[in-house]
Amino acid sequence: MRILYLINSLNGGGAERPLPAVIGLMRACGHSVRVVALARKAGNAIAWLEAAGIDYHIVDDRDPERFASLWQTMAYVRANRPDLLWTSLTRATLFGQLIGRALGIPVASWQHSAFLKPANRFLLRRTRNMSAFWVADSDFVARVTQRQLAVPPERICTWPLFEANAAAPVATPWQGKKDAVFHIGSLGRLEPEKNMELPIRAMAVIRERMPEARIRLSLCGSGSQMAHLKALAAGQGGADINFEGFQPDPLAFCRRLHVYVQPSHFEGLCIAVHEAMQAGLPVIATPVGAIPDIIRDGQSGFLLAPPTPEALAERILHLYTNPGLCARTGQQARAEILERYAKDRIETMARTVIHRAERLVQAWHHSPARGDDTSSPFRWVWKIR
Repeated sequence: MRILYLINSLNGGGAERPLPAVIGLMRACGHSVRVVALARKAGNAIAWLEAAGIDYHIVDDRDPERFASLWQTMAYVRANRPDLLWTSLTRATLFGQLIGRALGIPVASWQHSAFLKPANRFLLRRTRNMSAFWVADSDFVARVTQRQLAVPPERICTWPLFEANAAAPVATPWQGKKDAVFHIGSLGRLEPEKNMELPIRAMAVIRERMPEARIRLSLCGSGSQMAHLKALAAGQGGADINFEGFQPDPLAFCRRLHVYVQPSHFEGLCIAVHEAMQAGLPVIATPVGAIPDIIRDGQSGFLLAPPTPEALAERILHLYTNPGLCARTGQQARAEILERYAKDRIETMARTVIHRAERLVQAWHHSPARGDDTSSPFRWVWKIR
């Protein structure tokens, strides 16, 4: 079947990073896939797509920040009519639902995050039946989708967006040498929900409690808070805080670290945590989203509660002064992530979802009703041809 994979942008965040693996599995099942983005944004994901030989199109590429309109997107879909629209992120999902209903194309939709803005939650709850089924990137997000959007469990399936690689190189464990630098880091968009203020403020506490400690923090990513975070770091004398920008190879970044920190206010699957654990790093993370399902507190990582600068500083210093604990925790993290996200297991789950999409398309072509939903608030768009 021909799939148009409709996504908000090619920014390079957690919804875009798995695209090569996801589309690779779709193509391995014999399907042709084109990624269709409503906007370019930073365009960081383009290199990943091109390296994997994945076809992509940006509907409105005149302004990187500008999203294509519904009508532009509908015209493109009409001209490149697929067998299935597969949507990712709220704007693309709403567009895909409307276009699918208008043009008589079935829709399958991802859910990536446990947090939806109130307006998005309201709209998706109203349009939930315009997607034939929903795909959650973790068991946690599946539970949240069922609760927030009132999607029955039989219309939700799970495809974890991380596949462990046992051959991936690991980070060098912390040895505790006095002349060495203890390197901690975090990956993520520099936006309020990622809470990058927390590790910056924790560094100030560390300097106060153990000024002789050689500890460096690297924050990787870009976003609207860049200037604010740099000013915050400079204001507290943060010469030991580096802003390294977007990382095209997150695994290479993780291998330079001794500890990974994920300070988010909310998350879904959080691929960065999985990548850090695969690299053999102890992870300190706020207990949000699927993170408590992945990290066993005190065994394969550490859950930060309460999420205060003082608590984070205390945990970092504890690992700094206990290199054996630091190494053991990282080894356990790697062992658990390799077992839980083994290649065979994840690909079996993915193929189950893809086969469900195949059955959907086959049934759709033989169904006279095409799943009309008269409860939708967008009934007016159905007649557009």
